Amino acid sequence: MFEKMTPDDLLRLTSVQDGPCISIYIPAMRSKTLQVEYEALVRRAAYLLSFELRNDLRESLLKNLYSFNPAEHLGSQEQGIAIFINKHQSGYYLATHELPSKAVVAETFHLKPLLDDLQQNRTYNILVISADEAVLLNCTGGRGTETHTFLFHQGQHSNSIHWKHQDETETSQIPHLKSHLRGRGLQDNQFKKKSGVKLFLRWIEAKISKENGYKTFPLLVFTNEALFHAYKEISTHPHITHIRIDSTKGVPRMEALIHQANLQIQKDLSQHKSLSAIEVENLARKKMVIDDLVKISRAALNGKVKTLFLRDNIEIWGQLHRKSAQITFHEKQLTSKDDDILDDIACEVIRHGGEVIVLTSKDMPSPSPAAAILSS
Repeated sequence: MFEKMTPDDLLRLTSVQDGPCISIYIPAMRSKTLQVEYEALVRRAAYLLSFELRNDLRESLLKNLYSFNPAEHLGSQEQGIAIFINKHQSGYYLATHELPSKAVVAETFHLKPLLDDLQQNRTYNILVISADEAVLLNCTGGRGTETHTFLFHQGQHSNSIHWKHQDETETSQIPHLKSHLRGRGLQDNQFKKKSGVKLFLRWIEAKISKENGYKTFPLLVFTNEALFHAYKEISTHPHITHIRIDSTKGVPRMEALIHQANLQIQKDLSQHKSLSAIEVENLARKKMVIDDLVKISRAALNGKVKTLFLRDNIEIWGQLHRKSAQITFHEKQLTSKDDDILDDIACEVIRHGGEVIVLTSKDMPSPSPAAAILSS
């Protein structure tokens, strides 16, 4: 039975590497024409599946495709439907933008026509820091979950830090550090407060850096200028972005934080789209931008690509061997293991929390069909 899919479901497909994976895209059209087009795409999928040696699996997948009727699911608001099926799952996604007519059978699902949909619900972390409180939120699109909370209490003789993560809690007492500065008590108090805040920030980093995917997903830090610079000095995160707030007013509502975070992400996307030739040259000089497909694939598989630029209307068929990061190139899709190499690389970038931007050839930062800005 085919299940209707959400952008979250699409994001999970980027991690599937268990072929044969069938991806069929069909644009909206009149019902009778739609059925004819779908049958033609299924025949194309059946041909590619003929290379699959497991006969029972091949017949099972085709039986499911033959029983599906796209016209029953497409409404007047949708401009196309995408169908995804392998031995573990079968689903369809309704797109509100134009889709190509295409059938791909590969070791992974073909998702390049849905790059914008995939990135609507990008995953990122939000860290809010004030002088006496901190919260880490794990977010996907417009939803967030509070994963770590910290409270910092400054007492007369010692400071205490209270930490909560799921069912775990911990409290630590930190005696005041003595200042060696001579002078009035005000200097000593300032020294104690500053040292205490630094210990608080180090405690935060030590806890949240153990979170799965911590360095993979972008981190947006909401705090004031002074606290941000203090935190940045000790942070091990490669994708940190500062969003200024008045930290004396406590932690803002989650909805407000997520709204600002998504605005910042969209702003970053717009800025990357308008990179000047000088900026690209500077990045290349710092060895932070590359346009060799093999090097890009290695960086993508290791989660080192911050932004991937793809030239539109181009496909490079072959196989990306994920263990070795080597690429086998073919002129066209030949077997049930071939996919568009650019699609495979894009899915790896998105899976690791990077962003993918499709540009016209004149707007590309390089003559290559792909270019990548690496994480700093």
